[in-house]
Amino acid sequence: MFEQFLEQIRDSNPLFQFIGVMIVAMVPFVEGYFAVPVGIAIGFPVLLTIIAAIVGNWLSVMVAILASDRLKQWFQGRRKSDQKQEKQSKRMQRGQQLFHKYGVPGVSLIGPLLIGGHLAALICIAAGASKRYVVIWQTISIVVWSIVMGVLVLLGLNLIKP
Repeated sequence: MFEQFLEQIRDSNPLFQFIGVMIVAMVPFVEGYFAVPVGIAIGFPVLLTIIAAIVGNWLSVMVAILASDRLKQWFQGRRKSDQKQEKQSKRMQRGQQLFHKYGVPGVSLIGPLLIGGHLAALICIAAGASKRYVVIWQTISIVVWSIVMGVLVLLGLNLIKP
């Protein structure tokens, strides 16, 4: 199914390619750092691929941040009722450890590699960080990781070209 999606994007016009890369970047745990290599692999221009990945990932993370109040209430209610029965998930535990050790900047920058950017943002909000501060650091993280992946893909392509 994913291969068909990529094939359709590859054969479509540039606007649909841009939107396709954005859609891939919106998926939690896939995000911009996977969407950039996908966009470049389908032949979409590198700069536009990075921009599409940034926009798509940023939009989906912002939705998660804006919905965080309801998620926080739901999680706290669930946590109280299930606290004795279930242990926290490994990702949530890892995220909370990161937050206590590195704060919002650390969780935002390291989180996409370990727990995903969406979950990293939610952990920061659940830990009491201000939405504005989380938005700023998530934006920085999304831009940095998308650019880094673009550069790494280009370096890799240059290494394998004859």
